[in-house]
Amino acid sequence: MKLKSRGLGRKELTMDFREYDVRRDGDELVIAGTIREPVHWDFSIRICEDDIPGIARAVANRATLGLVLRSLVKRDKASHWSTDRATHVDEVRRRRAAALEAQ
Repeated sequence: MKLKSRGLGRKELTMDFREYDVRRDGDELVIAGTIREPVHWDFSIRICEDDIPGIARAVANRATLGLVLRSLVKRDKASHWSTDRATHVDEVRRRRAAALEAQ
């Protein structure tokens, strides 16, 4: 996923949700992690119950469903990363394993 930011000079930040931690914090869901491209930036996203209808609407959108279906059947998936997909996925697995060991 790419996140556009004007505050960082109109950069597109590459996000990989496979790397991020998801946890419950009271009545909220928190997604936290580090964006690595093109800048190193720690972030957190807080989702509350009032956000769910908007998220459900985005997920149920025809374009989103089409993307999900294509990703399920397409072998060579497109990506935003600066390295090839296999290298990136291996690096994600290594970082996740290191983070779990550190806990």
